[in-house]
Amino acid sequence: MRRPVYIKLESRNPTGSFKVRPALNAVLADFAQAKAKGIVTSSSGNFAQAVAWAAREYGLSAQIVMMRSASAYKRQRTEELGAEVVLCDDSYASRWETTQRIERETGRLLLHPYDAVNTIAGDGTIGLELLEQLPGDFTILCPVSGGGLISGIASVVKTERPNCRVYGVQPEKNPSMQRSLQAGEPTEIVPGPSLADALTVAKPGALTFRLIKATVEGVLLVSEESIARAVNYLWGVEKLVGEPGGSVGVAASLEGQATGDGSLVLVLSGGNLSATDFGKLVLAD
Repeated sequence: MRRPVYIKLESRNPTGSFKVRPALNAVLADFAQAKAKGIVTSSSGNFAQAVAWAAREYGLSAQIVMMRSASAYKRQRTEELGAEVVLCDDSYASRWETTQRIERETGRLLLHPYDAVNTIAGDGTIGLELLEQLPGDFTILCPVSGGGLISGIASVVKTERPNCRVYGVQPEKNPSMQRSLQAGEPTEIVPGPSLADALTVAKPGALTFRLIKATVEGVLLVSEESIARAVNYLWGVEKLVGEPGGSVGVAASLEGQATGDGSLVLVLSGGNLSATDFGKLVLAD
């Protein structure tokens, strides 16, 4: 059965991902502290760039904690936007401990990349736009890592149109949200190496998990081969650059995992790829 398919182009935002929405909302919600003390956050790359951009726009000092193994391209882009990158050991525990230490020592405003009301509310603006743009009920396929993006979208859409369906999509190598839903509580995994470097959170947030459990139909998994195929499809057919993590919804759709009637919305959450990495993915197909 044929159905309308829409791609929500978050890759066209400033800094190339949806993350500018939660970054701006979180900064503006506590602007007095951000202006007086500066801001600090931790990120694998996309939130780092978004916070750096927001800080530059408002003349704020920003420190971003990143693992040494983080994408060199995303680190460079973060520094070019004017933020100071603080490197830490290659573990989420180390990244969070370093971030909290800086908060304690400096009084900077800590922006959580996904598990906080202000960041989730920023992500929810995508849901508001979809409700304005599409009539009737529709199905959304949305990338999932810590859960901020999908919990914001689903909370808004389900409140206004409860018959809409929302599915998360994760790489098979990093199914932390799917495992957590199966267990009934946030569950930690050991992230595996994946093309989708933006989707490697080892354990969902406590707040995002509660929202997702209440509003999302389920989480689909996609293979590395499907993710690479989606990046190639976006470029070869749609002439769009999608980073692997941002393209997992497209991957699930190409696999035929999106069932049901009505319009289908694929959230292309980011397009941050270096020219070298993009070339490797496209030429490898």
